[in-house]
Amino acid sequence: MNIKDLLTVKTGELLAKADELREANESLSIANTKIRKKIEEIKNARKDLTELEMDLLVANNQVKELNERFALTNKELAKVSKDLIVAHEEIKQLVLKQKEFVDIAAHELRTPIQALSGNFELIEMDIPSLLKNSAKAMETTIKEFERLIKDKPRLEQFRNRLISSYKNSRRLEKLVSDILVTSRIENNKLQLHKEPFNLNEKIQDVINDVLTKTRVASLHANSLNPVDIVFEPQNDPVIVYADKIRIFEVISNIMNNAINFSDGESITVSVTKSQNNDDKTDHENFEEVEYTKSNKENEKGSELVIVSIKDKGKGIDEKILPRLFEKFVTKSDKGIGLGLYISKNIVEAHGGIIWAQNNKNEKGATVSFSLPLRE
Repeated sequence: MNIKDLLTVKTGELLAKADELREANESLSIANTKIRKKIEEIKNARKDLTELEMDLLVANNQVKELNERFALTNKELAKVSKDLIVAHEEIKQLVLKQKEFVDIAAHELRTPIQALSGNFELIEMDIPSLLKNSAKAMETTIKEFERLIKDKPRLEQFRNRLISSYKNSRRLEKLVSDILVTSRIENNKLQLHKEPFNLNEKIQDVINDVLTKTRVASLHANSLNPVDIVFEPQNDPVIVYADKIRIFEVISNIMNNAINFSDGESITVSVTKSQNNDDKTDHENFEEVEYTKSNKENEKGSELVIVSIKDKGKGIDEKILPRLFEKFVTKSDKGIGLGLYISKNIVEAHGGIIWAQNNKNEKGATVSFSLPLRE
């Protein structure tokens, strides 16, 4: 084979190879296009997957937030439910206490009212024309009185009925007053009208008032032994900023209680000043009392005045002592146990405290209360 033929053969082979390379290149180009398409599809799929993951993450966070809100709502509902149960129980107890209060008050009011009614019926039997309103009835009444005066046994009975009516009317007045004040306390409507005044003078006013009443009562009872009250005042002046009428009521309540249980022995009223240090004072028995820190007026370091009323009676029953200042706690048939409850609330409303203890090494008991001194 000559060179020409050889070149022709080689050229044909080269052309064939070129065709193969072109076809291979086209196939590779097609394959590259497909690969790029797949890559693009994968990219798009990955993008969609990322967006889906983000959506899932957002949804998961929303679900988590909803769960937290649901848990919080459940917690709040549980608290509301618990509060409702507590409120229901408080209302239930309040209704029971109100019913108890009404029942006891009605019973206690009925006693003097029935006594008054019975006395007036008997008085009317003695003097039938007494309650008739006419000029002729007046003449008849005078004649009936004249006949009554001549009959000493009937006159004595008539007098006793008048005395009984007077006592029961005063008792009724006190009961109604105590019930009204207690109602104001229970409804947080107890109002104080504070002003500066000398406590020594106010205590002396109470003593004078009590002595006058006990002397009248002694005369009615044909007794010649009115109570003896010893007053030991602090050096003047002892100025407090308080409600005069309410403090008068507190002292009067405590003093009358002391008289009721004094067995005719003397009553001692003392006034002392004391420093309020670390919620205590240097008063003899003050350290036994838990001081109420909510009483803002009696702040640490402030000066207090302590009023103590001491009797020489039988003392206070140890079972009653811890509950002495609660409602309806009494061992007397002369009241319904509201006086000391009212006194406690009045004293605390002034920023003070009240306490009681049996006397050490002697008969009787002492009731004391503190008030902040006027600067």
